[in-house]
Amino acid sequence: MPVHRDNLKDVVDAAWAVAIENPASGEDPATVNRKRSAQWVDALAGQFENNYMLERRHRVFWKGNECNRKHFRVNELLFDITVCSVSTTPSLQSPPKPLEFISDCHWQVESEFADKDTRPVVVDMSKLVLGSAENKLIVAALRNETEGRQSILAQCAGIASCCRTNVFFLFVSHPRYWLDDPHPPLLYEWIAGDWWPIERQSA
Repeated sequence: MPVHRDNLKDVVDAAWAVAIENPASGEDPATVNRKRSAQWVDALAGQFENNYMLERRHRVFWKGNECNRKHFRVNELLFDITVCSVSTTPSLQSPPKPLEFISDCHWQVESEFADKDTRPVVVDMSKLVLGSAENKLIVAALRNETEGRQSILAQCAGIASCCRTNVFFLFVSHPRYWLDDPHPPLLYEWIAGDWWPIERQSA
């Protein structure tokens, strides 16, 4: 089933449960946080793949996935996670072989856990403006104070309005807090010039 606003919260929550089930550990906090960030992207991309890979025409790109290297020679395609449809064109070889190309883009996702400075979040969200996906998702570290979250949402409002497609903002706990009863993810959608929270839709 394709991922859309009505089931995105379920996809996010399922990915979050996988990511924090067995978080990476170690003595160096920076290395641990980096590994946990990768676990999160793997988990979220895996949930997208679970929803889209029932149809062979879909492809999900992310750094931890090597399945697309045969045709595209990359794991990650422009964004932290990219969900696409593909079609084929014949090669110029003889006999011709089918060459895959991106025919449509369904999701572009950027995940940025910096929580001391909002510049990295602004930069990563700006990347989403460049793409043509029908849905765009930015993930940022959860700030404990409601005012802090609202300030970031307000800061990114102008960028959301430039995306001109469906835009979602997701707050998740910073990796350093994953062993300390992390807060459940908070998901918002950009609608008519404002951010609106999305709650679970399915039973």
